[in-house]
Amino acid sequence: MSSTQFQRILASCEIFWGKGDYDLDIETDGWMTYCVVVKKDLGISFEPPLIMTGACGSEDRPWGELDRMLRIWAEQIWSGQLMTDDQRLEIFGGPSERNKPILRPFIARINEREMDSTVRQAPGEIDGQHIRSRLPVAAP
Repeated sequence: MSSTQFQRILASCEIFWGKGDYDLDIETDGWMTYCVVVKKDLGISFEPPLIMTGACGSEDRPWGELDRMLRIWAEQIWSGQLMTDDQRLEIFGGPSERNKPILRPFIARINEREMDSTVRQAPGEIDGQHIRSRLPVAAP
């Protein structure tokens, strides 16, 4: 990975997760596939993974994949618009878009569940109860 690419990746990490130190770790199955995992470095420990690339067939490829994912995601954030399903697929679809067939039905199901909960829950309600019924009653 070039130092320019490394700096771009770190700058993107700071856009998403704030200033700090990040651990960019290449992982392998020891045989054919490689991926990069990003974690925030807390000094004596690491936070859970923040993002991970899909499996790539060479040691150099996951760095380009991570750079691509973070660049597209950053552009989406800078646009100020809500992320569309197509943008989610573009960002997280994996190397050569091979994860898109898996993600497409998953995203559709998430959207269905969000619509179901919106329909069932009227404005001003939490879990089917009106918000006022959950507020403490003031003493007389």
